[in-house]
Amino acid sequence: MDRRVAVTLAILAEEWRTDHRVSDLAAAVNLAPSRLQHLFKSDIRMSIRQHVQHRRLTEAARLIATTHLRISEIVYYVGYRDVSNFNHAFRRTFGVSPGQYRRSAVLPPPQKQD
Repeated sequence: MDRRVAVTLAILAEEWRTDHRVSDLAAAVNLAPSRLQHLFKSDIRMSIRQHVQHRRLTEAARLIATTHLRISEIVYYVGYRDVSNFNHAFRRTFGVSPGQYRRSAVLPPPQKQD
């Protein structure tokens, strides 16, 4: 893997909830944006945007299945700004709505707080 792609992956892993501009990522590794995008897609087999979306949706699915947080809270936590866009992306990726995904997960009932 190209070391500049590895650095970009490290930045994205560390700051996965942040909206990064490709031009800023490219500047961080001394490449033109188009060259970084080309190298990234060649090494990772998906675009930077697809990689970020995959990471966010994977984390959202984990939180939906393992917590009692409201889905809207999860949407904003993982870096989406719009619930509708999140719902469409989630359905495209997992084949069900976030609510259906949660209902299919086996969660223990929420604990009452005293």
